[in-house]
Amino acid sequence: MAINYDTLASSYDNHRRGGGPYINRLLELAIESNAQDILELGAGTGNNTETFLQRHPCPRFFALERSLRMLEKGRGKPLPAHWLQGDAEHLPFASASQDFIFSVYMLHHILDLDRLMSECFRVLHSGCAVFVTTTHDYIRRHPMNAYFPSFSHVDTSRFQDLPEVEASMHSAGFQHVQTEICRAAPAPIDAQYVEKVAGQFISTYALIPKGEFASGLARLQSDVAERGKLPTPIIWESAIIWGRK
Repeated sequence: MAINYDTLASSYDNHRRGGGPYINRLLELAIESNAQDILELGAGTGNNTETFLQRHPCPRFFALERSLRMLEKGRGKPLPAHWLQGDAEHLPFASASQDFIFSVYMLHHILDLDRLMSECFRVLHSGCAVFVTTTHDYIRRHPMNAYFPSFSHVDTSRFQDLPEVEASMHSAGFQHVQTEICRAAPAPIDAQYVEKVAGQFISTYALIPKGEFASGLARLQSDVAERGKLPTPIIWESAIIWGRK
């Protein structure tokens, strides 16, 4: 299920802000690693890059992104980062050259998880490799399943289950592999949230059949217009998996 991020770059940048329930733990791990040379995988348009660098300035920050249009959006922002177009499964970096590697909601685009983890282990000098993803349980509990019947199937089919990620990290040589679940405060599913869904702010919606997406969005818009907000809030939940070298 391929996503053409070149066509989604503008919408993605408008509707996806940096940070989330994972950001504090991510920054704590960077500080614990005394990270000076940092590599972000799948940096997108730089929204998480900006949030991270505001709170953890460092001498050398590399932002790797495969999509040229996403990369152009990121390069257009006044960030102290070196932007590179490349593939996370074939990292264009010397061995033992980075102190800290992280990615935010990138793993589900990786076809060869073992290859990625081996590359991260090779490139990492010391410190951590950290991956922000989600759980199958959260996908199945997500409120948007009520509007888009394919929602759960789309995402459980592409997001690796947590034990698979942990096993791949162990296999690559990472030590002290840990997982932590972080949750944001409840937020309303209101007109502002509906606008983000309409803009397909997560790639899931681009993979739902067009007719299903249109009808589900129409029902969602109608319910929110009638009630002001849905009775069930959205509670953003992230899984952070990390290992040390």
